[in-house]
Amino acid sequence: MAFTRWETFLENHIEGFFNKKFGSALEPIEVEKKLEKEIANGKRRDKKGSKEWVLPNAYTIFMNEEDCHHLSSQRFLDDLHILAEKKVILLDAFMDGKLAITIQKDATLSLGVCRIKGTFSDMVQRVAQAVKEQHTIVLQRPSFQPPLNLPTEYKIASLTVVKGADLESYLAFGEKKIFLGRRERSDFILTDPNASRVHASIRYERHRHFLQDENSTNGTLLNGSPVLEACLQHGDEIHIGNSILRYEVI
Repeated sequence: MAFTRWETFLENHIEGFFNKKFGSALEPIEVEKKLEKEIANGKRRDKKGSKEWVLPNAYTIFMNEEDCHHLSSQRFLDDLHILAEKKVILLDAFMDGKLAITIQKDATLSLGVCRIKGTFSDMVQRVAQAVKEQHTIVLQRPSFQPPLNLPTEYKIASLTVVKGADLESYLAFGEKKIFLGRRERSDFILTDPNASRVHASIRYERHRHFLQDENSTNGTLLNGSPVLEACLQHGDEIHIGNSILRYEVI
């Protein structure tokens, strides 16, 4: 823990020195790296004695006014949102409540330097508070439904058939619940004769994907063990009939 604090101190001050000297603007990749660190550093036990890890769901990014104007865009927020969602899975943790990311001006910070603070908070209250604060730029995902010809979902994970009749079949998905099986209207169609018409489903809850067997005839296995329901981790293998599907963060 002491080493992590020392590493962060050196990173912030060395980065600040060079940015102040050469006047370079803050790059998106720099913010993304710091956000990843802040997410990981905020990992804690859900409650005393619990085996589950939880992560903060609200993040404020402080930066120089010029950097604010340079980076304040919906597209940048989308990238940060996707990054955070993937990080939750890769850290094998959970996140309660909606994910909120805000950008706030900080006159004490030099050009090219940012600071990020993660907290456990309610998104609605956080956004309302941010709007009231002067010099605060709030970035949030739109609440309206976009036109049907535009994507409505972020893709953060995928399923790939690595063994079976549908070898290399692939599906990228996000928060929408998907169904797997032989039924033609399934989100992931399998031609494996040992798969049920509606064999299994994957839903999104607490910012994680959960596999559920849908009363299939031959059952569903996860990494070789029978399951009725289980939280998926990056690299897990789902056995359906004679097929194996690999779940991965993309």
